[in-house]
Amino acid sequence: MRSRRFKKYFSLTMIVVLIAGMVLTGCGGKEGETSNPAQEISEVTVPQHLVIGEQFDLKGYDPGSSMSDFVRALVYNNLVELDMDFKKSPGLAESWETSGDGTIWTFELRQNVVFHDGSPWDAEAAKINLDIRKEGTGKGWLTAVEEVEVVGSHTLAVHLKEPVYTFDSDLTPPFLAMVSPKAFDEEGNVIEAIGTGPFKLTSWTTDSEFVMERNEDYFAGAPILEKITFKVIPDAETRAMALQAGEIDMMSGREALTAVQRLKAQPNMKLVKEMSQTSEVLFFNVYEGPFNDIKVRQAVAHAINFDEMVPVLLEDLAEAPMNFFSQAYGEYMDNNLSLPKYDVDKAKELLREAGWEDKDANGILEKNREPLKARLVLGAKNEEDKILSAVIQDKLKDIGMEIELVHLEGGALREALTEKDYDMIMIGQWSVPHDDPTSHYLRGYWHSDSSYTIYTSSELDAKIEKLHLSLDTAERLKLHREIQAEILENTSVLMVFHRNNVMVMNEKVQDFEISTGTWQIFRGLTKTSIR
Repeated sequence: MRSRRFKKYFSLTMIVVLIAGMVLTGCGGKEGETSNPAQEISEVTVPQHLVIGEQFDLKGYDPGSSMSDFVRALVYNNLVELDMDFKKSPGLAESWETSGDGTIWTFELRQNVVFHDGSPWDAEAAKINLDIRKEGTGKGWLTAVEEVEVVGSHTLAVHLKEPVYTFDSDLTPPFLAMVSPKAFDEEGNVIEAIGTGPFKLTSWTTDSEFVMERNEDYFAGAPILEKITFKVIPDAETRAMALQAGEIDMMSGREALTAVQRLKAQPNMKLVKEMSQTSEVLFFNVYEGPFNDIKVRQAVAHAINFDEMVPVLLEDLAEAPMNFFSQAYGEYMDNNLSLPKYDVDKAKELLREAGWEDKDANGILEKNREPLKARLVLGAKNEEDKILSAVIQDKLKDIGMEIELVHLEGGALREALTEKDYDMIMIGQWSVPHDDPTSHYLRGYWHSDSSYTIYTSSELDAKIEKLHLSLDTAERLKLHREIQAEILENTSVLMVFHRNNVMVMNEKVQDFEISTGTWQIFRGLTKTSIR
């Protein structure tokens, strides 16, 4: 490291001396002009190479399944994309429209765009991608697709079995990104990372690093950065030490609370944050155990002061819960809805009404000779949830409830959610990948046929199904509000916090714009430079 810096310094000094000599001998410009050769040389010679400490390895080449969620937006583009403010914007489709009955979506595609391998982007390439995805990894989002039709060289029509108001939004998640047709094998697997995005993947050493280089032909303009190296460093504290030592230039604040707060205090570091679309929630098992009684659920809701806990304990990484969704969802939220207020006396009264008493004066309530105990399941590597869960455990003990904390790794955590192997589970609010949260209810948690079905009713099912098919904007907004109101009234979920997207970097990293969308977080690197 020292030798490399010395060579760079020596070379730069010699160049400055030579140019300064040229200026003095009349070779440096017209009479009366002033110049700053050192500044000019600095602008030219500072390597535009950014090194990022990344928690996760690349995993694979397929944006539909294997590639790390947070880097896909650098290599690939979608037909429709979300901008930095989480609003729909043109991607590889310049414009689109839907038929009057909402069953045909027609896309006008960008012209003069090529994939990283030089093959053309056109309607045929788009059809190949959608046909593969609707039978494979993207089928959950493309179930309504009946046929994909090439209308012209750069015009694509997608025929749906039923009207889907959110179909353009459904195309924005990165797992529906467009891949070069030559990158698919005969079985539809992606065997090379070849997209149209601002950077090309040039090398990958498993569990060590992966490297991307600038796409000079990027349709939105070539990035300033010439090269990005992602160093795979799973442990947050190790990433933080690497940033302090100058071994990396930037790291995410994901699950890195302690490291972020320490780094932020360093004079040569800066923190950039933006509220994301994701929230952390606490789901109750409403089907069995103590929480099949709504009064017990309501008691928990009133016993925990998230408004006080979150700002104090999580600082920059999160915002206290304000609504059913993050503010990123704007008009889709009902700001007239209120979350349960902290009130310990009310919590205790609700438990008494539910028949729970401390008959043996041991601090734990009982009913029918059974103690009031529950298991709170959470992610083993989620530092924020681990901190909050310990406080929740203490707060619930204050009202006579004994809580066992169960820490599970990612796969086991998802299995527990699927199998309802929990009394309470703290987890990210999944199935909200884009600007309209309809999929959160339908595919995620609140419909009888959803993946996890936290709570539902025949009335709620009917509202969600009507929302899915409705093409009327006013009706849709009304249904969103009614659905959220019923879910909150049932107290089957507590909003814990709204997550911020956070990046920490050294001061030489300039003009990094952070996005609202979690999966788009690295797209801001297209305007970033090293000074």
